[in-house]
Amino acid sequence: MKSRDRLQKMRALTQMIRDHDMARLQRLTAAQNLTREKLAQLPVRAQMNIDPALFSVQQAHLHWSAQQMMHLNLLLARQRAALIEQRAKTARSFGRADAVARLLDHKT
Repeated sequence: MKSRDRLQKMRALTQMIRDHDMARLQRLTAAQNLTREKLAQLPVRAQMNIDPALFSVQQAHLHWSAQQMMHLNLLLARQRAALIEQRAKTARSFGRADAVARLLDHKT
């Protein structure tokens, strides 16, 4: 097999890997944005109400909201870590694809 043929196959492979890594990065970013939207929708404070029954319901809802906020913040931290890791992986795949393309251009 000629070196040019090998480089062309290698270029196709590195481009597929790059595209796969980019798609994963986009999915992770979309998931992180969705989590941020959910966090933004959670109520932070309740309005004071004189009715004891309504006050009790509001307090229960605030407790649930605080629990959800803690859960979503943990999820957001995990998503950030995965996103940082994927960015590095995507940068490497871009670099590899670029290096192979340059080698192929140099051979021509």
